[in-house]
Amino acid sequence: MHIIGTHRTSQQAAKPPRRRMAGFVAAAITAALLAALTPWPRGFQGAPTGDAAFMSELEETLGSKHWQHVAAARIDGDDTTFAGTGADEHTEFESGSITKTFTAALFADAIDRGEVEADTRLGEVWPQLDGKVAEVTLESIAMQRSGLPSQEPAPSFSDGVMSVLSNYLHTDPYRGDVADIVASLNDVEVGEPEPEYSNFGFAVLGQALAEAAGQDYSELVRDRLTEPLGMKETFVPDSADGLSHGYTASGLPAAPWTLGGAAPAGAIRSTTHDLAIWLRAVRDGNAPGAEAAEPRTDFEADRIGWAWFTTKTQNATLTWHNGGTGGYRSFLGFDPESGAGIIVLNDSANDVDAAATLVGADAGTDSGTTTVTEAGSASTTDAVSAGEASAKGERS
Repeated sequence: MHIIGTHRTSQQAAKPPRRRMAGFVAAAITAALLAALTPWPRGFQGAPTGDAAFMSELEETLGSKHWQHVAAARIDGDDTTFAGTGADEHTEFESGSITKTFTAALFADAIDRGEVEADTRLGEVWPQLDGKVAEVTLESIAMQRSGLPSQEPAPSFSDGVMSVLSNYLHTDPYRGDVADIVASLNDVEVGEPEPEYSNFGFAVLGQALAEAAGQDYSELVRDRLTEPLGMKETFVPDSADGLSHGYTASGLPAAPWTLGGAAPAGAIRSTTHDLAIWLRAVRDGNAPGAEAAEPRTDFEADRIGWAWFTTKTQNATLTWHNGGTGGYRSFLGFDPESGAGIIVLNDSANDVDAAATLVGADAGTDSGTTTVTEAGSASTTDAVSAGEASAKGERS
C-alpha cells in the first residue's frame, strides 16, 4: 500500500474535508456490507486433500453448491480412506446431532454402571418435577417418542426473540444453561408418546445422565467415551472463543454454536479422523454403550435404536445419524453387515446426506438412490436450529 501525505504538518492539511470523510465512511460501510452479503461461488473452493478418486466421487455425489471446507472418510472393514477439499482428516467441524449418538452411548453405559435404568423417570432424577413430565422415561427420550417438544421453551421473552432472530443473524439460538433446561421442564406440555424428533429431549437426557453421574456432560463425554477410545480431537466446547465458524447455505458467515445447556443435543466438535474411530468402535461393539445403535422400534419409515436410525437403502442397510447447526452439516453411517461406512463433515449449511449413497456402492459406479435424503424422507435431514427444524420438519 502506498501511503500519501504523511509529511503534512498542519492540522488543516492532515484532515480531509468532512464531506469527503463522510464519503469515505459511506464507501467503507458499503464495501463491508457487500462483502458480508456476497457469497462465495458455487463448487468446491479449497485445495483437494487425501484420496483423489474418493474426492471425485464426493464432488459428483454432493453436487454444485457452496462448499468451502469438506472432509470425508470411507470405512471398508479395517481400512479407512480420507479425502477433502480445503480440509483434511484433522480439520475440526461442528458435528451437530451426531452428538446424540454420544449421548445415547452414555445412556447405555450409565445403565451398565447401574446409575440409571431404561425406565428411569425424569421425576426420579429431579424430584422437584411433577405432573406428566415427571413420568417421562429416559428410554422414551432416547427413542424419540417421549412427547417432549422439539425445542426448549425460551427462558424469557427476550431470549425467545433472540432465538427467532438467530435464524436471520446466523448466531447460536441456544441461550439457556443447565438450570434453565431443568426449570423449563415444569412448563412444557408433554404430548403423546409417538415418534417425534426432539432436540430438547436429548438435551434433557444428557443432563439427566450428568446429574445421575455427578459430573458435567462434557466431562462424561471425555471420561467415558473419547479418552478411552483415543479420540483426542473430539470435545464439547464450553465457550465459542477461538472456535472456527461455518457458513450459511449461500456462503455467509455463521457463528459457532456451543448450545449451552442443550449441548447433549448437538454441541460436539470433531474430525473425520476421530469420527472414523467412533464409527468403527460402535460398529464392532467396542465403544462404551455401543448397543445404543441396535434398532429397537419403528420411527416413521425407519427403525430407531437409542438415537441411531436404521434405514434400508438400495445398496445397504444403513445405521446412521446426521447433523446440522447454523453453519455446518454432517453425516455418519455404516452398514452393520458389510462393515462399510461413510463420514462427511462440511462447514456450510448445505446438507451432505447424499453421501449415504456411497455406503455399499462400488467405487466409480452409479451408487443408486437412498431414502436417507431430504427428498426421500421428510424427516431425515438434521438441523439443530429451532427455526429450520420447525419450518422443515427436519431431524435435528
